Amino acid sequence: MAESEHEAAMLAEHAAALLELLNEKLPHWVDQVVRDRAPADADPRAVQDAVARIVQGPQTATTADLNRLLTTDIDQQWSSPLELVRSLIPVITHELDRLGAIAVGRDAGTVEMYPDDRFALTPATFSDIDPDLHLPGLAWGAAKAHVHLRRHGQPPTPSVPVVVVFAPDLGDRSRFDAFSVTHVRSAGKLTEFAQDSEPDLVIVDLDRTSAPADFRIDNAHVIGFGSHVDTERHDEALDAGFDAVMARSIFFRRLPELLEPVAKEAS
Repeated sequence: MAESEHEAAMLAEHAAALLELLNEKLPHWVDQVVRDRAPADADPRAVQDAVARIVQGPQTATTADLNRLLTTDIDQQWSSPLELVRSLIPVITHELDRLGAIAVGRDAGTVEMYPDDRFALTPATFSDIDPDLHLPGLAWGAAKAHVHLRRHGQPPTPSVPVVVVFAPDLGDRSRFDAFSVTHVRSAGKLTEFAQDSEPDLVIVDLDRTSAPADFRIDNAHVIGFGSHVDTERHDEALDAGFDAVMARSIFFRRLPELLEPVAKEAS
């Protein structure tokens, strides 16, 4: 089922908001990471020149790529905004080497993932670029996941999508009463359910789990919701492969739109 004009417009609106903020924040991020990692005794003019070379060259090219990416249909997008920002890491690393910066200590897992990032610059989330990007990044990710689900998440048969919800709080569970969903009490119960059925969408209350990765199911979209201030848990869920994470208030405001395909008919 194709998305509606309203859904497409909302995705475009969130993409434009994220793009505008990325265009604003990216030069400041480049400036900050270079100055933070540069040697304390580095010539200030040399540091300024290093920042200028990055901002006026590679970062300008990355901004142009971000513009193209976020104005391209999601099915044709060749990368993610974070991956495009990460493409600047080798350039920043080169400039820091020229300034005589000293590599920082990193744990084994980070070294394995980013072996050449000696200065630990790679942003794991939008908030690593700037905290102001956190909510626009979440909103865009949620809108993109919703549109993708509308396009590709439903089976070609008349059967409705299978939606599984982990929401232990009884008040939250009641808010799903208008929809045909299956509730599970734990990640283990979700795994048991998935052995007999194939969930299309899994919804997880992140405030009620310390292990978001346990709720990843093959071939299922996964959306998490939770406290807007618990950015660490949100980031952990995204790193675990969640398609989107939303603040609790935003999630329940968008719930009817998100679960429209499994809404129960009014009696």
